[in-house]
Amino acid sequence: MLNQTVLSFLAHAAANAHVTLPDTDASLFLSGVLDSFTLVDFVTVIENEYGIRVDDADLRPENFDTIQSVERFITRARGEQ
Repeated sequence: MLNQTVLSFLAHAAANAHVTLPDTDASLFLSGVLDSFTLVDFVTVIENEYGIRVDDADLRPENFDTIQSVERFITRARGEQ
């Protein structure tokens, strides 16, 4: 589960986009919460909160499209499989 700081970032991004935060399995991009600009800030928050480094090769939509996919990515990046 994403921590409060990361969820707050997403809630703030949703508010700025004038949309509601989607369900955990709905697209953050299609809903308008994330775009290419907010993704950069989102990744920075994830790196800081979870102590991981997101390589450029990991900046793929399938890793950040939904809250569930972000949770799975963080789990893999932290070696918690």
